[in-house]
Amino acid sequence: METRHSSKRLSVALVLIGLLLVSVGIAVSMRSTQSENGALTAVPPAARIQAGSVLRQTLVYQRCGHQVARTVDTPQEWIGLTYEELQPKLDMAWRVTDFSPSEISMRENLMLFCPQHWVLMPDETGQICVWVNRYGEGLERVYETSWTQSHLPESARETVRIGKAFDLLEEAEAYLDGLID
Repeated sequence: METRHSSKRLSVALVLIGLLLVSVGIAVSMRSTQSENGALTAVPPAARIQAGSVLRQTLVYQRCGHQVARTVDTPQEWIGLTYEELQPKLDMAWRVTDFSPSEISMRENLMLFCPQHWVLMPDETGQICVWVNRYGEGLERVYETSWTQSHLPESARETVRIGKAFDLLEEAEAYLDGLID
């Protein structure tokens, strides 16, 4: 009699464990997955963005290698959309890296320096200027120096032409003064 109860308990326990594993499998399959290169590989076709979901954005600054992450509320006009319906609404530079009804992760690679740097670089006329990335997605001229690229030694022209970044404005000014003197 005792053996029958033990095997019944074992059977019930195994069934419960099986149900738990199936539930976990379903939950995992409801989330998107990524390949090793970060590309989105699977999205449940019926998954729709829920009210109260969040948008996680990562800006990757290719020139300095820094990243900035921000989390914001998902735009109201995206609520109820599927992954496929969302795609035409996105700027082409953004790549969705994860998609679920409660969270969307996106990444944008920018060929810029991040907002932590002061950048020495000429403007379109060749005037050496100091630039900064104030808002995260573009450089803004802070001021013009009194020198043009022709004032620079030949060895520094290419470096400054493509932009040389500094952590402090004083470092950028000292570098330029050292080149010109």
